[in-house]
Amino acid sequence: MDILRSDRDEGYVKIDIESRDDLWYLKDIIKGGERLRKRTRRTKLDGREKKSCILTVEAEKTEYQEDRLRVTGEIKKGDEDVEMGYHTFNLEDGDEVEIRKEFTEGEREKLQEAESHRQYQVLFCLVEKGGVDFYVVRETGIEDLSSIEVNIPGKLYSDQESGEDFYSQVQEYIQRAGSEFDYIVLAGPGHEKNKVKNSLSEGILEKVFMQDTSVTGKTGLNEAIKRGALEKVVEDSRISEETRIFREFTEKLRGGEEAAYGAEKVYELAGQGAVEKLLVTSEMNRERPEIAEKVEQMGGESKVMHTDHEAGERLEELGGIAAILRY
Repeated sequence: MDILRSDRDEGYVKIDIESRDDLWYLKDIIKGGERLRKRTRRTKLDGREKKSCILTVEAEKTEYQEDRLRVTGEIKKGDEDVEMGYHTFNLEDGDEVEIRKEFTEGEREKLQEAESHRQYQVLFCLVEKGGVDFYVVRETGIEDLSSIEVNIPGKLYSDQESGEDFYSQVQEYIQRAGSEFDYIVLAGPGHEKNKVKNSLSEGILEKVFMQDTSVTGKTGLNEAIKRGALEKVVEDSRISEETRIFREFTEKLRGGEEAAYGAEKVYELAGQGAVEKLLVTSEMNRERPEIAEKVEQMGGESKVMHTDHEAGERLEELGGIAAILRY
């Protein structure tokens, strides 16, 4: 993300969207009520054709998709020869958009984080005897390649006698796809991952990191992340940070220490200045923004958690909100 212009007093920012990672940040900033201005296409009053024009829309509804952020709202300003009413902006990589709203400090920090954050793609290979699961981990979340690579299934089965067919298939895929990724993590129980490593070329080996796990599949991936595999290869990973904070909360909760969950309980504690660190899902933060605001007013810190990985899913099961307390 490139912030082209910004005016704190007027609540204004103009953004150049440089990657789909930027959309992930923007979905937590555009919540409804903002005024967005960008170039788009709109049907002319005669109904015969669409024209390129600049519209100002007051956001009412957002929908985050993998490669776009859809923002729908009422047109507040536009060319005289186009239809008014409601319009949807499809925010995508390469777009410029202006946003006007009363930004919270947390939202300003998120914009700064988006401008400075490092994009990354890490290939996780969860290996066991005769099979391997492939996942891509990005700042925006986790993608299961077994569900999208029809020609590269999630499980590759070997010749049960020698295993040569299995290793050649895994080696071929990693060699072919390796250039697309910043790092490659070989994980799993036992020594099978070491055999895969030994089959790779020197150029690919420069990107390879090894991590022991007790199982494979999605559970093994979550275990590898918990054990710090992502944090070790990618500095300041969002998923690693959220996993670490949630682990800190659960450890305090299990130990009967200063921890709490549930919207009403946490809000009450926030009003007493007892919340040191708030953990809240994106959805809950949209529903109850006053909780994070109260925490920050009382000198606490709030962390928006996302449900695209295990820690966020577990927080959602607790009602979408939890807190590490001062006392």
